[in-house]
Amino acid sequence: MTTDLLNALRTCLKEFVPLYKTRLDTFCVLIVGVLGSRTVNLTHIAGTFPGPAEISSNYRRLQRFFQHTRLDFDALARFIVRFMGIENGPWMLAIDRTNWKFGKKHINILMLAISYKGVGIPLMWTVLGQAGNSGTKHRTALFKRFCKVFGADKIAALTGDREFVGNDWVNFLITHNIPFILRLREDFIVTIDGRSYTLWSLLRKLQKGRGRRLIYDCILGENPGSDSPRVHLACKRLKEGELLILATNTNAETASANYRKRWQIETLFAACKTRGFNLEDTHITRSMRIKKLIAVLAIAFCWAHKTGEWKACEQPIKLKKHGRKAQSIFRYGLDKLRQLLGSTPHQAIRLLCTFIKIPPPTFRL
Repeated sequence: MTTDLLNALRTCLKEFVPLYKTRLDTFCVLIVGVLGSRTVNLTHIAGTFPGPAEISSNYRRLQRFFQHTRLDFDALARFIVRFMGIENGPWMLAIDRTNWKFGKKHINILMLAISYKGVGIPLMWTVLGQAGNSGTKHRTALFKRFCKVFGADKIAALTGDREFVGNDWVNFLITHNIPFILRLREDFIVTIDGRSYTLWSLLRKLQKGRGRRLIYDCILGENPGSDSPRVHLACKRLKEGELLILATNTNAETASANYRKRWQIETLFAACKTRGFNLEDTHITRSMRIKKLIAVLAIAFCWAHKTGEWKACEQPIKLKKHGRKAQSIFRYGLDKLRQLLGSTPHQAIRLLCTFIKIPPPTFRL
């Protein structure tokens, strides 16, 4: 990385990432280092600093960044939607976890993402600091923060898999007027017209490929009380024979089509891991430091994806014989952006300025 590239990138980001110059320089080095090396391993990134400093000194500088720097994650969320050109909303959101182990330490990230053109855009996240599923307190804290920054009216619907159910959680969504489409397990118990059923017994005769919408209200749980949430069910037996059962407070007729967009957050996780930045290479284990590392990846991911969109307009991605694209937009953009940063960094910076809607730096790279 050249000093000119670092200066230009700092000029682009200083309005949106309020940090002191040295901290912002390190943040920029992390972004470009992750893009160039396709790894979050700090030893590799330490070798990308401009200047004659020893790699060991650069490595210690990176460590100090994660130890002492305070990031404004709400400001980063606002920056991300501006970066992607989707400020207006409303957004189809997906919530999910990704987790792995480093030695005996469990690293468990709860992510809220915007479904966008086949991929999830990382918006807000929290590191659970424990193994296993997220709790209601983690989810509600994440959504209270979202509503404070953007407002509940920016949510077209929230999608979540079978982990994200429970009376307290669903009641929170209903109380805050958040539309949702959540998948239920087959052994989940619901109450209809005063009688309780497992969903499996209720839908056991449903044939493969056939859908069914229960047009009356369904109460989640057995022996419902006054606080038991009422939802609609959209049900379908998939071709593999598995039941797809969705609880929603939106139009049940469109719930299945909208729920399919939940998969886009899985493509985000794949991009952050083996198909892109190899997140599991990190040796960082402390929750707040992992949270900062995800912030670096979020900006790197958005830059790569927007570059892929730009390049696809110039030169569409080739299609394989089965009709699918040879590469994802993200990977298409990542490869191009790495090339630009290595050969013509001024073009990469001009593209970045176009994406975030600011004039390009006036100095020459």
